[in-house]
Amino acid sequence: MAKFTQQAIMYSLLKLLKEKSIDKITVKDICEMCEINRNTFYYYFSDIYQVLEALLNSETDKSLKEETGQGTFYEEYLKKYHLVLEHRKAVYHLYNSKNRDMILKYFYTITENFVEKFVIEEAKGKNLTSDDIKFVTGFYSNSMIGNTLKWLQKGMQDKQEELIYKISVSYSATIKALIDCIEEEKKRG
Repeated sequence: MAKFTQQAIMYSLLKLLKEKSIDKITVKDICEMCEINRNTFYYYFSDIYQVLEALLNSETDKSLKEETGQGTFYEEYLKKYHLVLEHRKAVYHLYNSKNRDMILKYFYTITENFVEKFVIEEAKGKNLTSDDIKFVTGFYSNSMIGNTLKWLQKGMQDKQEELIYKISVSYSATIKALIDCIEEEKKRG
């Protein structure tokens, strides 16, 4: 029952974030949505920001536990960005709050984790070091996150799925060439 109540509180916050920024959400709002009293809320969480942190940690853990590599880069990218795609307004409100760091940490963690798995797969049989893998992973991850942040800054006017598709096409078109260039550079020494 405790796990259920905690999750109800976390996902009530997520629902409320679709309507307003975190700075305007109250404990009372969450309690009413969950049909719990304030004592129950405070038994599990000290404040709304702790709920937010628990929610993002839960989503990050869930994303990291999902198997990657069974689909195309595009399919896996869509899966990893489900929070953004399913809860656009909530992510937008978080991005525009003083708690922006929390959503940025979420983006970096899930993106770097999933991209690294694809880079390692592409680099099999190549002469790349772990630093080379980290560089390539960072190159693509930062591009993906940067484009997502630009999309948020512009008020989410474009369809995120189209942006994900374009980035996926770019990845597929350039990953082998980038790895080959790094390998060639090593040979030249």
